[in-house]
Amino acid sequence: MRAVVLTGVLLLALATPALAQAPPPPPPGGTGGAASEVGRLVGQLSTLSTQLDDLAATAGHRRELANRAVADESSAQARVDRTRAAAATTRQDADRVAGEAEQARARVDAWVAAQFQQADSSSVVAALAGTNGPDDVAERLQLQGLVADEQTAALDGYERMRVDAANADSRARQAAADAQAAADTARSAADAARTQLAAAQSAVVATQQRIAGVTAQRDAARARLATLEASDATLAAQRQRAEAAEAARTQAQAAADAAARTAAQQRLARAVPKPAVTTPDPGPPSGTGQPAPDAPTAPAAPADPVEVVIDRALSELGTTYAWGGGNGQGPTRGIRDGGVADAFGDFDRIGFDCSGLMVYAFAGVGKQLPHYSGYQADAGPKFPLAQRQPGDMLFWADGEGIHHVALYLGDDKMVEAPESGKVVRVVPVRFDDGILPTVTRLL
Repeated sequence: MRAVVLTGVLLLALATPALAQAPPPPPPGGTGGAASEVGRLVGQLSTLSTQLDDLAATAGHRRELANRAVADESSAQARVDRTRAAAATTRQDADRVAGEAEQARARVDAWVAAQFQQADSSSVVAALAGTNGPDDVAERLQLQGLVADEQTAALDGYERMRVDAANADSRARQAAADAQAAADTARSAADAARTQLAAAQSAVVATQQRIAGVTAQRDAARARLATLEASDATLAAQRQRAEAAEAARTQAQAAADAAARTAAQQRLARAVPKPAVTTPDPGPPSGTGQPAPDAPTAPAAPADPVEVVIDRALSELGTTYAWGGGNGQGPTRGIRDGGVADAFGDFDRIGFDCSGLMVYAFAGVGKQLPHYSGYQADAGPKFPLAQRQPGDMLFWADGEGIHHVALYLGDDKMVEAPESGKVVRVVPVRFDDGILPTVTRLL
């Protein structure tokens, strides 16, 4: 197994500080039928809360599939842009070669015209006329030979340029045809992507309607519980104790996350090489006559790439979930999904979704990932889940495909951006929730 020293990286993430041990909510009390109804309502609220969590997770699955559609459309457009740019360059080259061929043809035309105008000047008789002897004749004939050789070379050069121009034009036409074909393919891909996106959004809307129904039941149960508690001081006191216990747990978890986030940020800052800082020479110390030694500078420790990836993810603990959010530079504004994410205001929040967090984490070591968990699963070698190591990506899927990704930390813990309404967090690995039997390892 890969020997990676993660003691510093996981000091706070895996050895999470013990949360304040708040007492569990007390059992419902009260007297008579009121106590019985309170117990039933508390149980109902617990069931409804679980249902809401499951529905929110389902909506998150659908949104990640929508990410696939967005990534497909973006990739297709990028291919079109590259092909068009290559076609434009090829056409420019063809035009340049054609221009050079035209210049060569013009030079040949000028020479041919000159030969017609001075036809006798190339004859032997003309060469002998007006000479001063054999030496003069020899010089004239040699000069005419040189001129003929030059014109022959010009004709040959023009022929080569003409062929080159024809070939370049053929390449340019083919490049243009390729660009058009790529554009046609991109349009088809974009249409398919928009269809997939619409289907995903429709599924999210359907889930949102179910969430609304369960939420209405929960609100009704809460209202009835509040009415009962208002008429019974004992019940009200129990509710206050339960709420205080939950608040204590929430505060303790927030404090643990803040400590882990700060530690990760500090490790990242130390891992980035910094230019050496020199101290200005103050001159010789009084009475020594010798210059003061330079202040020593500690060399930056080399950063382990796995530690960098994990620390970048941990440095965002507590960051809001935003569907479509996150790139190589950090959290970004989310996008609309037509349902749950919109209800939570993801489109107006700065944060990450699950695959966006992976994009950011691995960008720190120069690894570029697509913004869809399904494509991230194929971004590197795969290993059995049982051989998982810190820095591996874990994936979850259902019948429609991969819908979630998280970063493995070790000790069966992971960091993830879960779903709308939640934040980046460290949680135990969910082994019984559709997890894939393989992990993807980029480092």
